[in-house]
Amino acid sequence: MNNSSDLKAWSDVETVDTISLSSLSINSCVNNPEQVNQVENNNPVYLPPELMEKIICYLDGRTLLKFKELSNTCNDITNNALRYNKIWRRICMEELPQKYLIDLVTKQVPKYIPLNLISEFHYEHIYKNWLEWQTPVFKLSKIGQHHFLGLDGVVKIICHKHDVMIVFSNFMYLFSLTKDQMTGSYFIRNSDSELCKHNSIVVLNPRPQTNEDTGEDNVFIDCDIKYSNVCPLHNTVRKIHDGNRREHYTGKLIDVYMNLYTNICCWVRETWYEWHSHSEPKNVINGHLCPHLSYLLYTSIIHGLIISRNRTNSILIHGIFKDSCIMVNPWLKTKYSGATAVYMHTNILFIGTLNGYLLAYRLHSMDDLINLKDKNMMFEMKMDIGQIIMLDIMDFEDVKAIIVASTLSVVWIKID
Repeated sequence: MNNSSDLKAWSDVETVDTISLSSLSINSCVNNPEQVNQVENNNPVYLPPELMEKIICYLDGRTLLKFKELSNTCNDITNNALRYNKIWRRICMEELPQKYLIDLVTKQVPKYIPLNLISEFHYEHIYKNWLEWQTPVFKLSKIGQHHFLGLDGVVKIICHKHDVMIVFSNFMYLFSLTKDQMTGSYFIRNSDSELCKHNSIVVLNPRPQTNEDTGEDNVFIDCDIKYSNVCPLHNTVRKIHDGNRREHYTGKLIDVYMNLYTNICCWVRETWYEWHSHSEPKNVINGHLCPHLSYLLYTSIIHGLIISRNRTNSILIHGIFKDSCIMVNPWLKTKYSGATAVYMHTNILFIGTLNGYLLAYRLHSMDDLINLKDKNMMFEMKMDIGQIIMLDIMDFEDVKAIIVASTLSVVWIKID
């Protein structure tokens, strides 16, 4: 095992034709909206809307949002500037770390669209979502809960738009989060259910094709369980990326993760993980052999992490692209009895525990992941569903929710 240095640093005055502003800076006006209607007696500055449009192209995201809310005129000027300039795309690219931007885009834009083709509307919404996730305190409320009897535990949760696919070893249930137009509140409804293949891994299809008969996209697909890695991301003809079968890498398939924005796919088996990208040289093995992958908690190409647990309840944090891992013990306080589920969204780490606690930590660095600090804890919630075995995040349009699964039930928790 390597030490922590192996993985660190992943680190209005309204007029018809002009706007009268004091000699104060725009940031001052934005931070003190009441000053906008004050005009200094000495040397007032009159700026035409055309010039203001040019100025706001240089504002940061938070200032732009505040300026837009100053008045109807400021709102109109901003909208006109946005019509001809990709301001929000620039702001997102400059102010959001790339991995967090891809995290948000993947949830908010459910079909693959190249980053340079995503609309300004979506980029503005993504930036606002980023700010909302940075709120220091979350208000949590239960949307609903569904109980499962006679099944052998949740294998995977997949969130897509407002839909949640709950996958068992041989059965899948599809639930949709629906808004009551009268009350504005949300409720869950069972949309569909179907059999699935034993020991297959169900994942979101990165390249969904429309069914000509139904007009629906094949959003959920099964990944191959054999040693050959069938990749719907790269559409490999030979069904393997490099032509080499690693006979000494054994164990059943545990998880498959792929993302078009990174052009990388990753397979995790009981004793090894392996990742591929078409940009990499062929016949090169990119992976890591480790005996502690059978109890997998989390996989993310976006964050470059695989988190697993061993029999002694130690946590192993694998750097996917570093061919290395760190063993952490203890990771949580004795009070929580050990982590049994993990999910990361942007810079927030969500953890489910053996005795039913749901925790969230704000991460500022790799060290914050390795050494969880009380000062970074955002909330602690004791649930009545027993051991938490699976987590996922819904972050689509105006809904942010945590999907929490135990052996016999799944709970939807809304974040405000």
